Formats: sequence, structure tokens, C-alpha cells
Amino acid sequence: MKKLRIAFIGIVGLFFFSILLASSVRNIYMAGDNGKSRLGFLAQPIKFMAETPSIIKTILSAPEFIVTNSEAKGGLDYSNGVDTKSYPKLLVSYKQKEFGQEFELLDLKNGKSIKKWSPDNASLYEQAFNEDNPRKPSKGSDLYFMHPLMSSDSSLMFTSQLTSLLAKIDKKGELLWLKNDKTYHHTLESNNNGKIYTCTRPFISGKYDFLPGEYDEYKHTLLDDTISIIEENTGDEIFSKSVIEILVENGYKKLLLYKGQIISDQIHLNDIQPALTDSEFWKKDDLLISCRNLSAVFLYRPSTNKILWLQHGPWTNQHDADFYENDKIVVFGNDVIREESIVDERLTHSNLSFTKEKQHNEIYVYNFVNDSTSTPYSRLMSKEKITTYTSGRCDILENGDVIIEETNNGRIIIGDSINKKVEYVKRLDEGHISSLFWSRIIN
Repeated sequence: MKKLRIAFIGIVGLFFFSILLASSVRNIYMAGDNGKSRLGFLAQPIKFMAETPSIIKTILSAPEFIVTNSEAKGGLDYSNGVDTKSYPKLLVSYKQKEFGQEFELLDLKNGKSIKKWSPDNASLYEQAFNEDNPRKPSKGSDLYFMHPLMSSDSSLMFTSQLTSLLAKIDKKGELLWLKNDKTYHHTLESNNNGKIYTCTRPFISGKYDFLPGEYDEYKHTLLDDTISIIEENTGDEIFSKSVIEILVENGYKKLLLYKGQIISDQIHLNDIQPALTDSEFWKKDDLLISCRNLSAVFLYRPSTNKILWLQHGPWTNQHDADFYENDKIVVFGNDVIREESIVDERLTHSNLSFTKEKQHNEIYVYNFVNDSTSTPYSRLMSKEKITTYTSGRCDILENGDVIIEETNNGRIIIGDSINKKVEYVKRLDEGHISSLFWSRIIN
């Protein structure tokens, strides 16, 4: 009887302790100062207790880059009778082990490997670590390199999505230069004339009158995404402009606040694509800009600071906007819904979700001539169940086939509007493949 009483008291005590802990954690995360004003010196210990289960789960779980897949054949797998004569080369990025990221150039015509780069990941991360970065990962973290950009001399440039790193290595993998003065993230693109376009974030954001709160409260929190232009040979910055500034100065402040909601990652800049030629609808060096968290794509002219065209949707949470032919653009629509409730109970426990109505990614082609949007590869996307929640790439090839990187699921698919013709995965073992880190076609 005494044992039952002790057990009952223990269960009741644990129940009320859980309620107290949950209430305290809620106060901490709702407070702008991590709960210090409400709970004082107890804030950090309580936060640590709440986060301990997720920390343990992270330690025990498989590395983030490993994807479960026992079906796909490793390497390039061609369907019978595929005509590959017009196919380009493909530059891929993958990881086979922690601190072991590699880049590989593949010939899609015959499936052969042309070249590999294996930079010293740990050394690069160590050199890129910057104490001034308020969102820096822990020192020694195993991160990943993004969207390698190859020059004519086989040197490579790349960013590291989650930290302050932009680096260039030579054809042997040796470091040529490295920058860590701000956060460099997502895409790298070239105008083929020595200028590199990259997404950046300063460690301290700009000050904006339309935001609530005092500047000191949000200057380290607001992700003030910026368009930066870098000189390829030296890494020197040529141009830098905040996307928030661009939108406000062009009369799009309402777009920033169209939901009456503000979050730290209001823009989420994820692609800057320079125009390489003039057309009726853009000029050389105009920029096509993708802002995921606004579900907006716009055409921007840096020389005049003017937005020439902007469209919100039909894509949602999109990536990879590209110029296509002389009068179109192509947008990879992730078409997922984000859940970011803080005060209210969550609608869904998943931060990113597909809806019952739409359960795959989509490729949109916008035509400037008649102001229309089509989805010519919808059957292929549905048939192959292309479902990357984040990231994702696509390019329409010369023969009309499309190449798709299903980033989260570690697959590259090439096909026409209906059928898959080629599939690529980087196999690690019988049951697992590597996630991919933004491939690039090389013509």
C-alpha cells in the first residue's frame, strides 16, 4: 500500500512538474530576450531541460545527409532507348561521410565521371567560423556545401548554407580564397564575365520603421537577406542591396506585411539569376529574384534600383527561378504549406506539409507575352512523386526534357512531360543514399 502511495505521489508530482516546465518554456520562447526578464537565472536551465530530448535524439539519429532508399540503382540509370546526344554535363554535390563532402562532374551522354573535387571540409569550416555571427553553428559542426559553381579552369566556388562561408578552391581542391564576413547561402550564379551573384545576410540587420519593437531587439534576429555581387577572382564585393529595401523603395511594403504577420525570416531569398542576354522583357544583367517566404518572384534592375515585374504565386515556397528562352521564366514550386504558430496551438505538427489537394512539387512556366502560367511537367512530377519539402532545382534542356533535383530525397530525375528517362542517386550502402546539395548543368 505504501509503495502505491509513493508511486501515486510521484506520478502526480511529475504531472504538475511537466505542466510547470511546459508553461515556463512557453514563456521563454514568447519572450524577446529568451525569458530572462520573466524567469531570470532559471531561464537557461529550464530551456536546456526542454531541449535535452531533441539533443539526445540528434546525437543518436543518423546524420542528416543520409536518405533511406533501397530501390534506386546507384549512379546514372538510363531507361531503354534514351537519346542522350543533346544532354549536357552535370555537376553534383553529395556526402559519403561526415566532413566528407565531394563534388563530381558527370557526362550525361554516357554516364561517365569526368572529375571529382574533395576539399578539406573540416579545415574550411574552421577558417570560416566567425564569433560575430549571432546565428553561428557550434564550432566543429559538420555542415554542408551548396551549389558549386565551376569556372573554365575547373576551380569551384561554393557557400555553406548554415554558416558564414564563401570559398573558392582550385582544380586540385586547394583553397584560393575564403570570405566569412557575413552569411553566404543558397545559390551562386555567374554572368560569364567575372561577376558572381550570391544570397547573403549581414550579421546585423538594417533598421526599418515598419517593424514593431526597438531596433536593438531585432537587429540580431531579423534575417535581412541581401543581393550581393562578388568579383570572381578576388572575392571582393562589388554591390550589395537588401531585398527589404528594394521592395520598400519600389512600393511593395504591403507585400512584406500582406498577412499582417512578421517573422524573423520574412524574405528567405533563395535564388538570384542574372540575365545573360537582352530580350524584349529584360536587359543583360537584370536579376530574377526568388523570395520563398513571400511566395514571390520578381525581375530587378540593379542599375536603376527598379522592380520591372513581380508576381506572387501561383507557386508557394518556391526555389530556383530561371530565365527561359527570350520571353519566359521557369519556377520550381515546392508548393508546400509552412506552419509557424507560436501563440496558438499548431494546426499541424509538421513545419512543412503538402495538402491533400496537391501532394507533389510543380514546375511553372510563366510567359511574359500573354501573362500566362502553365505547368507542362505536372504529369511527370505526379508520376515520379517529386516531393522535396525544401530546396529543389529544375532546368529545361534543349530538347524539351526537364532535369529535376529532388534535393531532400537525394534523386535527380530527367524526363519529358510524362515519363522518366534517367535517374541519378549517390548510393552509400544497400539501404541508403546521400542527400544532394544543389546540382548544376554544365553546357
